Amino acid sequence: MMVLYFSFPHFVEGFDSSLEGRAVLGSSYVFDTPSDLNDFDSEAEIRIGVLGNVWANEDWEFDYELSADAKQAKGPSVQSHLRQETDIDFFRAWLRLDNGEFKLRGGRQKILFGAGAIYRPLGFFDTRNVTGVFPQTRGVDGFRSTWFLSSSSFLESWLVPAKKNDAIIFGIRGEALIEDIEVGLVTQYHPRSDLKDLTDFNQEMFQFGYHLKGEKEFGFWNESRLDIEMQSSIRFDTVIGTDYTFDLGEGMHVLLEYFFTTRQNKFTLTDTKGQRTIQQIGFSFDQPVGIDIRWQIFSLFDLRDKSFQLIPQIEYSINESLFLYFHARAGGNIKTGKKDGRLSRRTGSFSGTESTVGLTLVSFF
Repeated sequence: MMVLYFSFPHFVEGFDSSLEGRAVLGSSYVFDTPSDLNDFDSEAEIRIGVLGNVWANEDWEFDYELSADAKQAKGPSVQSHLRQETDIDFFRAWLRLDNGEFKLRGGRQKILFGAGAIYRPLGFFDTRNVTGVFPQTRGVDGFRSTWFLSSSSFLESWLVPAKKNDAIIFGIRGEALIEDIEVGLVTQYHPRSDLKDLTDFNQEMFQFGYHLKGEKEFGFWNESRLDIEMQSSIRFDTVIGTDYTFDLGEGMHVLLEYFFTTRQNKFTLTDTKGQRTIQQIGFSFDQPVGIDIRWQIFSLFDLRDKSFQLIPQIEYSINESLFLYFHARAGGNIKTGKKDGRLSRRTGSFSGTESTVGLTLVSFF
């Protein structure tokens, strides 16, 4: 009892917290929706989180983040079961022990790395909607440890419950700065899982990958992954990217990525069109105009079936925490008469790739 009595005040003294969150309200008009569906696709979201320290001394710190969000959606995406009408869940919920050189974090957290901006072969746990106004990946439940070997190198490992037959996803990666080039290597064992939000969730395979990233007047990167499925068949994904900021106005940033994926005949086929080799190009232009406005044009183009998405967006800063977004999407196919492209489908049912125009209001607090 005496030990608890003297330790407890020190624990409370180290405790602090801060509240943060965001609210999102948006709606888009969808062109050419099927006659039995609504024309407007709308959503409302509120996210509230608290983060801070539980305890700290001269060497160690014990901190946390706990945030949850509630989403309400309405429109053709809900009617077509592409997303839920109501979704309430934790976004992040983790505890971390940290002494500067070593970090151990457990709970719902973001495990996301690699060099790619649009395409992420090494995004094992990436759930972003890259065409959305705010593409963020949700957290995954697991444990992660990070050991910093120096100021420019570290080793990291993770364990993620597969939620199927007591299986565990586990991996390890290392990252270092070698002559101004960021170099990373990763390997992961991926059993069959019940994590349906993740791609390839029901495949058992070993995964290996690397990324390189640097800057020589312009930025450049390469990120690749090799998957070995248990039937001894393989898949290879790679992305090559570059970006540069031109001295036009207040600086026009241009980003370009080329993505290539191919798989052997025995590898599980997930492409809806049954094609085993796919090539795509993604690019974006963005530029600030004064201190309140930034415009962006983002596009994806499929070299195999000639389908595309073009997504312009204007961000208007009302104040430091309130932003209004004017956004649109134009989807189509260069091939005449083509209606079932990978990036744009017109097959009589709602696919989520239709052309839209809309407004979204985002408030941070």
